[in-house]
Amino acid sequence: MAQTRVEKVGTIYTRISSLIRGGAMTDLEKPLWYTIYERFPPKYEPKYDRVTPYVPIRPIYYKEDIIRARFHKDYKNLDIMNLKNTKYLSQTKKFLDTYNELKMLDLPDEAAYEQALEKLKSTNIEDKKNNIWYDI
Repeated sequence: MAQTRVEKVGTIYTRISSLIRGGAMTDLEKPLWYTIYERFPPKYEPKYDRVTPYVPIRPIYYKEDIIRARFHKDYKNLDIMNLKNTKYLSQTKKFLDTYNELKMLDLPDEAAYEQALEKLKSTNIEDKKNNIWYDI
């Protein structure tokens, strides 16, 4: 072997370069990416010990994420759902749809949240009476 395979010692580019320089690999055996890498080298050398720059991660939230998080925080024991079955909506999706309908009626956030919970509870009771299961 030309060099060690540990990435801490060298990159794949330096290892292939050593094989070509040493005669263990010919120009015909040279991988396609090697020519591209030589023609367009990276801005920063991909080294194992290179310190990554600090880039703060911006919080990206959709409007429904906050409501969804609150719903899942308040109600941890939701029914199990089979993801292969697209016939039925999840309880979270039903809640969000109801909440959005109530928000369109210009209700405040808290009132819309409480009324959406009440509607969800009443539909779940009716579904269980009618023997509709959402995880089948």
